[in-house]
Amino acid sequence: MGFVEMRFFKLKADWDTALKEYEAYIRSILNALPESARELSGSFHDARIKSVNHLSKKAVEIVIEAGGFNFLEKRYLKYGTYTLSFSGVKKAWVPYSIVDSYWSCAEMRLSDIAAFDYEVILSNDEIRIQADDVLFTQGLCK
Repeated sequence: MGFVEMRFFKLKADWDTALKEYEAYIRSILNALPESARELSGSFHDARIKSVNHLSKKAVEIVIEAGGFNFLEKRYLKYGTYTLSFSGVKKAWVPYSIVDSYWSCAEMRLSDIAAFDYEVILSNDEIRIQADDVLFTQGLCK
């Protein structure tokens, strides 16, 4: 699908350099992002998509199973289930077919039509959401 090509994480990118440049970019836009979206600026590499729910035209929920790393706070996130509940969605590409796909990398950017633009490259597709807010909740795996 692809609304915009990823700026930092590309197939042939030097990942160490890309991560440093992306972290610097996120820090530069941090104050412009909704506080809730800041948690998504980290990494969920190898997360598995457990479910997708289109709650309405303006609300999408994605449940993943993963650990993660918040590089802004330099801390690992515990392994478990995480629910990403996007609201104020202006544009989204979140097909149901991504269930059981694996997360490769993600980028957060400012958007011209919403508060932020979030793109995730998956093992077989991508996620692209332009929204005003996101609720990030964690539950431990059973």
